[in-house]
Amino acid sequence: MFLLKLSLSNQSLSASNLKSYSPDAPAYFIADLHLDPTRRSAYDLALRFFKHIRQAQAVYILGDLFEYWIGDDAGLELYHEVISELLGISIAGIPLVVMLGNRDFLLGPQFSQATGAQVVRNDEYLINLAGEPVLLMHGDSLCTDDADYQEFRQQLRSHKWQSWFLSQSIEQRTEAAKGLRKQSQEHSASKTTELMDVAETTVASRMIANNCSTVIHGHTHRPAAHTDIECNTRRFVVGDWHNDHAFYVVHHQSGLELCKFDGQREI
Repeated sequence: MFLLKLSLSNQSLSASNLKSYSPDAPAYFIADLHLDPTRRSAYDLALRFFKHIRQAQAVYILGDLFEYWIGDDAGLELYHEVISELLGISIAGIPLVVMLGNRDFLLGPQFSQATGAQVVRNDEYLINLAGEPVLLMHGDSLCTDDADYQEFRQQLRSHKWQSWFLSQSIEQRTEAAKGLRKQSQEHSASKTTELMDVAETTVASRMIANNCSTVIHGHTHRPAAHTDIECNTRRFVVGDWHNDHAFYVVHHQSGLELCKFDGQREI
């Protein structure tokens, strides 16, 4: 049985909560690690990265940290190495914020207690970086052109469905998660990349609603730094994690930058 080593109060966070930190140390933004103990190379890369960032200003995980999370009662044991590394970040005094993705939206209070992380359950989280408001999102809620996915997402995020799912045994939930993953892969294979990408009009509307000109998100697995000079807006997309590298966003004294980690250093 995995033992909870730390118990911290989990705050309810919303897009109106502005957290401000000193720019002296870098802040890291990652997403779409899709950690799975059976994919050992990518798993080990993430463990090295968590050790690498122990001097961070703050760490933001923008969803899909895990390939699947079927409940705290199963996940804490399955991913105990990752839980331990995240706890180490919190013990080092580094603010750790975790947003829900489309694979790990069932992260619960025991996960928060075990890692010391603040879990953001809203789709949007607004922070302050060196005086600038920056909107953080997982990104799947921006893919509004894919109506079928949005309908499916709404079902899985409902209290009724989640209560039913968590009432099943771990074995039943594991099989259901595999089925949902296969279904998702089949549906994705039949859709164009453009359909599954974010809708620019939706991105613009969320920036306007949050009175900001910069957004950082994941989900699409298309790492890039998009700049619209005419509208004076920026959109940073962090990448998914591979066996030997990963793309993420870092904020340091010179601003935001898309970087690459190769297991040893930042490039």
